[in-house]
Amino acid sequence: MEVQAITYRILAEKLLTHFDSQKYVDWAVALLENGFESESLVILAGLDSYSTEEKEKYFWESIGELGIRIEKNDSELIDYYAYFIANQVIDNKITPMLGLSRMLDVVRATDYSSKYIQFDLLDEDIDYLNYSQTTIYNTGLTFDNKEEFVKEEFQFFLQMNQLKIDDSLRNKSYCLSCNKFVEPLLKTKYQLKKPHKYQVWVCSNCSSIKLENSNNHKTKRRIIEMVKKNKNCC
Repeated sequence: MEVQAITYRILAEKLLTHFDSQKYVDWAVALLENGFESESLVILAGLDSYSTEEKEKYFWESIGELGIRIEKNDSELIDYYAYFIANQVIDNKITPMLGLSRMLDVVRATDYSSKYIQFDLLDEDIDYLNYSQTTIYNTGLTFDNKEEFVKEEFQFFLQMNQLKIDDSLRNKSYCLSCNKFVEPLLKTKYQLKKPHKYQVWVCSNCSSIKLENSNNHKTKRRIIEMVKKNKNCC
């Protein structure tokens, strides 16, 4: 049993919304069942109907008595929890939709960090599907494939973090005309019919409108394949 790992998950969940202090008790019971023992741990395991403050007090006393090291700050704990959720989805231990729901807690707790914002955009598009049968950010997402699509998003999340792909590359679009990863530009165009003036995203290299945006799974797959290829060449 990885005591430090489950302790980190408890601490991360406490930083998120809707934390249930009963998890302190469950944590104590799990440790006792795996052969760990201390005075405070035994007390904590029996505090089901007690206040959150009482449970938290004995939780921290148990941490000290068992010599469990807490070596991550709040930001690192949330990152750790996000990777844990992603792996739970990939390993089929929780459903993709449950994983997405938990990842949205991470999004909110990190003030919509660029590391996790793709999950919020994906959740928005699922709502759009429900109300208008269209998507804004995620090309290829449908009612029929949403479970598979969400799971693939978690796969991309883990792969990009493993490869240490930074935001400057993650946020690029792919131009199908010049076959390059580019920063898209918003360009004003004109036409005879109304609206006479409109704006479109174009390639910053060749001005083509044939772009796959950064949320497109094809773009993410291309980025991962390119980075892997470059690493293998070195």
